[in-house]
Amino acid sequence: MNNEPSIQQPSSRDISLGSLCKLTDELIIEGILMLLAAKDLCSLALTSRFLHVFSRNDAVWRRLLLAERDYNSTRLVFRGTWLLTYIFPTPEQGDACANHPLVTHPVCISGVSSEYLHHQWLRSNMFFGHFYPPPPLPPSSANGTRGSLDLLVPVEDYQSLDLDTFYRRYGYPRQPVMLRNSGVETWPAWEQWTLDALAAKYGDNNFRVSNIDSDTVPTFDLCLKDFLHYVRCNRDQDPLYLFDPRFVETVPEMESAYEVPKYFEVDFFSLLEKDTRPPYRWLLIGPQRTGASWHTDPSGTSAWNTLLSGHKRWALYPPHIVPPGHNPSSSKRLSSVEWYLDVYPFLSPELRPKEIVQYPGQTIYVPSGWWHMVLNMDDTVAVTQNFADETNLPLVKQALLEDAKECTQIRRWQLLEERLPKVRPDLGPAIRLSPEEKLLEPFKQQGSWLDPDSPETTVKWQERARDVLARSTGDANPEKIIPIKSGKNVCFLSNVGFVKFFTPLQDGYSCFLSEVQTNLTLMATSEERTRSDVLSFPKMLGHGYLLDADEMEPSKWRWPYIVTENVHSDGDQSHPLGQLFGTGSDYYDSDEDYEYQGVLPHIMRTLKHLHTLNIQNPQILQDGRKEQAIKITRRIAEAVENHIRWRAFPKHLLESLASYLPVNSEQLFDPANGDTAASIVHGDINLENILGYRRSIEADCSSSNGSNPDSHDELSAQTEGSGYTFTPTTLIDFGDATFLGDPLVDIISVFVAILDCQREPELTKYLLDYWRDWTKGKNSNTRTTLARRCMWHVLLWPSNGLSHHLAQCVSGIGEMSTWEQVEEAVFGWWSQL
Repeated sequence: MNNEPSIQQPSSRDISLGSLCKLTDELIIEGILMLLAAKDLCSLALTSRFLHVFSRNDAVWRRLLLAERDYNSTRLVFRGTWLLTYIFPTPEQGDACANHPLVTHPVCISGVSSEYLHHQWLRSNMFFGHFYPPPPLPPSSANGTRGSLDLLVPVEDYQSLDLDTFYRRYGYPRQPVMLRNSGVETWPAWEQWTLDALAAKYGDNNFRVSNIDSDTVPTFDLCLKDFLHYVRCNRDQDPLYLFDPRFVETVPEMESAYEVPKYFEVDFFSLLEKDTRPPYRWLLIGPQRTGASWHTDPSGTSAWNTLLSGHKRWALYPPHIVPPGHNPSSSKRLSSVEWYLDVYPFLSPELRPKEIVQYPGQTIYVPSGWWHMVLNMDDTVAVTQNFADETNLPLVKQALLEDAKECTQIRRWQLLEERLPKVRPDLGPAIRLSPEEKLLEPFKQQGSWLDPDSPETTVKWQERARDVLARSTGDANPEKIIPIKSGKNVCFLSNVGFVKFFTPLQDGYSCFLSEVQTNLTLMATSEERTRSDVLSFPKMLGHGYLLDADEMEPSKWRWPYIVTENVHSDGDQSHPLGQLFGTGSDYYDSDEDYEYQGVLPHIMRTLKHLHTLNIQNPQILQDGRKEQAIKITRRIAEAVENHIRWRAFPKHLLESLASYLPVNSEQLFDPANGDTAASIVHGDINLENILGYRRSIEADCSSSNGSNPDSHDELSAQTEGSGYTFTPTTLIDFGDATFLGDPLVDIISVFVAILDCQREPELTKYLLDYWRDWTKGKNSNTRTTLARRCMWHVLLWPSNGLSHHLAQCVSGIGEMSTWEQVEEAVFGWWSQL
């Protein structure tokens, strides 16, 4: 009997590729062959069967041709493959191509198997004509998921939808809609912009073509008849796409072939000169499998898109939800086909995007800030325009001003700031720079202060963080200092502490003082936190100013800071619950469905601890009483102008805002007449300010033996069917905290920012039970309803985040005629008390 081990024979691939067999087919083709010249590819094709097939890969020759071609020539005749096109690119070479051995005697290679090439072939030949969205399914959890969407994009009849209704229903709430019956069939473009008609009438004109497969040559000009020939003949995985912002300059008569729909006739950028106005209109001609990957429209604009032929499948997510599988900071993006095949099938039903198929003659409205992606299901022709109007003006302003490195963008806003009030004086507050925006102006001359998250200034900011860590902890060499996103502030995390630099934005100096005083108070009363199911608060290690008083010029901002302990434990790294449960790029993980009931009890117990804290410092109590009335009075005075600037709510509601707001601070909160003040009001309860960690259920079980009785195990919230427990541990960010304030402020934060205004009884019962317990045995305020007080607090919030979030969460808010209706729709559940 032969006991010698059998020797595995090399495969035909191993023999054919030699030492290259250790690499994947994808790496060989995309990582090596894509870098070779044509002569080298031809030589390589003679060495073996596999390398012959790899060297003939059409994607390799496409990239080679488009990188080498003479772009002064706009003629390029596609010959069915990119290899033949590379050899015979010009029109006069047609006969030579037809008689070439590659055409007359093609070589058939057998015995070559490649999953990569098979996958590529499938996607290049896949038919998408029947690729319609599936019907909506019920959520997998009976309690729903935080941020789950109504997946249907409404379809409206253009003729019956008047301007006022459109703005109330879609424009001001910034909700997408598909419009039909808008008379597109009467446009000259309806007949003149078919593929055949375009070839006959404009075939010799050059148009801009996009090539998403290239970083070096993303766009180039091409003769239209050559492009349309390519459209009919190509089998590319990512075909070329005609996406031309200059089509009217090329063929002026095309401007009169279509009409701007009545809802989108206003464009504030039209006040700018032609050479200053950003690109705003595009002719789109795309073969099947083309489209647009996930993106938001530039400069804060909204868009409309009218389809003249073919079918487009649209997918959309609201601004606060980053699409799954998409990394906004990465230059590498999944194409529409890749996303639909590689990401979409794995989304749970409640995490799918809004979707709709656009038919010829229909127009879709995409509001400012919405993520959207488009797949051309067949050959399509469309026209689209971007615009700035009063519904998106704050976002346009923000986009132009934040693009500080682009002088053209700043100049555009300066011109709008000068010209728009002359034609729309009612928009003055929205145009003018706010006080905090003016504070930032000096930093535009100081590159090391402006945009602290940019790569150019990160090193300098890390040195500043190291400096204040050394001041506060005595450690002169903290380990890796990592930038942390935290609202408008500049934050860093290291092994020895967490650093927050306060910016001038959103009343930064007051936030600094509030955070310092609150942390000192919490540290002085730490012994009162006796229950392990109350979230902890990071200990403050130090605070101060980065700049000495004599260093203030020219910035006039001393960069106050605080340093707190690092609450990220060694074993279980802590994260904001927004990352674990549903915001940002980590939103879409079906294993992390958010169970509100698992977290709300811990939040409410922590609030009770803060609201009932025994504060012994009489000066804090005295100052707190005075500051409450002053702060509310100031916010009432500023509210109308703030909301005109923020534009979170529809115009007709803003016009009646002054008459709805409280007349004085006593109407909202008056401890002298029955309102019970809370010791500390956090002021900004949201998922980003609650830290916690995720552990597998198996890990919890294995560590339960001999566990610390004072651990956070009581806080764990199991997600049904997920295999994980989520443990909230820490409440952070006391920059908005107040002493002796209205506890309703924290209740509102929980309801709007965490529950997304969901009125389900199983959720609101936690808030109602808390209030019953809070007012038990007390003379409660009966002058103003709780719903009214809550709505007032939202409208008097010092920043725009809460108003914008509420407006996004409450469907139909644009069609509510009065603030009383909004109040009932959002906070009517208080009537259950």
